[in-house]
Amino acid sequence: MYRPRKKKEPSLLDELKELEMLDEGKMVNIPELENDDLIEENLMSVVVRCMNPAAHKVGGLVTALPPIWGLEDKDHGRDVREDKVQFIFQSDGDLHHVLTRGPWFVNGWIVSMDQWTPNPRPDFLCKIPFWIRIRGIPTHLLKKQAIESLVGPLGKIENVELHAKHSISVEYVRAQVWIDADAPLQFRRIARFKSGEVIPTELEYEKLINICFTCKRLTHDQTRCPEQPPEQEPATTRLARGRETSRSDKGFRRETITGGSSRSETVAARTLKSQVVPVTRTSRSSEHRKKDDKKGKNAATPNTQIWKKKESASTPKLRIGETPKAQESPLCCLIKEQALVDTN
Repeated sequence: MYRPRKKKEPSLLDELKELEMLDEGKMVNIPELENDDLIEENLMSVVVRCMNPAAHKVGGLVTALPPIWGLEDKDHGRDVREDKVQFIFQSDGDLHHVLTRGPWFVNGWIVSMDQWTPNPRPDFLCKIPFWIRIRGIPTHLLKKQAIESLVGPLGKIENVELHAKHSISVEYVRAQVWIDADAPLQFRRIARFKSGEVIPTELEYEKLINICFTCKRLTHDQTRCPEQPPEQEPATTRLARGRETSRSDKGFRRETITGGSSRSETVAARTLKSQVVPVTRTSRSSEHRKKDDKKGKNAATPNTQIWKKKESASTPKLRIGETPKAQESPLCCLIKEQALVDTN
């Protein structure tokens, strides 16, 4: 499981170096040493370099690599520098197994290694042997010379396999190349033949898991890439931040809706209040209010009025104790008027 490396606290010596307060020091003469036994012992060892310090701890490599090699209790590992580990083996077979069966990965990130030497060359621990699968070359052009010309600029070619053992497919050919560990990897190359044919090809690095998706290097991931634009974020970070932003926007909209309703109600109330014309209330005595109640005209409350139906003039008022007479129909009234005319 990937665990980011904790930042190491600077020591006093590191602070002095940063402040440039250290001088060259005095020269001290060392007598001649008989160190043949130490050279012989270290020749049976490999030195491993942490390619991605953010993903690898030196102490973690000492315990992680032997089980990956299948050589538990058959080697001895120790830290030799801040980013390097040394493993001493007991037999040439174990040493050869580690040097030829690579590349090796810890936590998904590659490590470089080489056999120890008392006088390391300039590119020591800067080359990694990769088996590369080359796709796209037609079968009538699959010659060793063509493969060497195609991948030779990437590094020293160790081996070329035009036809894999026990394989019935020619989908790709393989070449083992020592790749520069600090350079960007190349995944496509265009082959131009003397016949005029131009063939685009693809390169697949076997066992490769992680690289920087910005610069295609093996020494860091895209979050720590120096070529990453300041305003641009990696895809994974943008996705995670987009989810958080959408959630916060939803919450903000909810607050705006609930808060906006109360605010709009307040504004509407203030507007309505400003549009209401104040009515001057006239003070009335209790006697006048009692008289109005008896007459059945105005209501008792000052803010509301209740209107009763006005009585018609033809309707006779009933005295107390009288019962209302049944209302005569229009036909009866006509008959009575005709009888009165006849009598006259």
